[in-house]
Amino acid sequence: MPLIFLIPQEYSGPVVILFDQPGGIDLTPGKDGYEVKVPANGIIRVKGTYTFDNGGGYPGSSIVFLMIGKNEERTPLLEAINPWQEWDKDDRMSWLVGIRDVRGNLQKIPQSYAEGFVFDDFPESVKDKPMILWHDSCQDRVFGPDWEAYGAGEKTAEDLHIPPCGEFVVGSIERIRTWPEWMFLRGKGKTEKLRINNPAYTSIQELIDEANARVARKKAEGIS
Repeated sequence: MPLIFLIPQEYSGPVVILFDQPGGIDLTPGKDGYEVKVPANGIIRVKGTYTFDNGGGYPGSSIVFLMIGKNEERTPLLEAINPWQEWDKDDRMSWLVGIRDVRGNLQKIPQSYAEGFVFDDFPESVKDKPMILWHDSCQDRVFGPDWEAYGAGEKTAEDLHIPPCGEFVVGSIERIRTWPEWMFLRGKGKTEKLRINNPAYTSIQELIDEANARVARKKAEGIS
């Protein structure tokens, strides 16, 4: 069954889900998949580990992102796919970005090579709509003091007991372009332009403290 993220309509910013967490929540299977609601700080801690696959009400996806409206209506969100390379029959390489829908369909979009935001080549019709961006594993964040040993390849995720985890960002391309660096997880988004390219946190609590501070600052500065 798929994992279904239920994202409140008013939510924007990064989301991190951590598995194998003592004191975390249990995921209960529903008719369409395992559902989990994204909290205000975007940090989800799950007890145990799970395997997700296509099925239930969403046969095209093992991970599903639904935006929940004020009247509890559910709207599937599109997912922005990071750049990748493809070669044509004449062995000419080009860079593409993509948009994937909840059915698993992938729209390929050539990159223009112009400097700017990575998803600037998306159609104008989607740039003002909430999307899922930078969906990836987050084990490179380590969540422990030995992050340098992990980065150097001296210790593995198993050695350091790094929990299985994933991350993504919720927001429209138009709004994300205007976000300050503190709206991103470290080492991602605009923080890379500020040469903050170390993605590691020394503990899960450090991640949570940063997320809680982000909630307060978003409210104070009216960021959405």
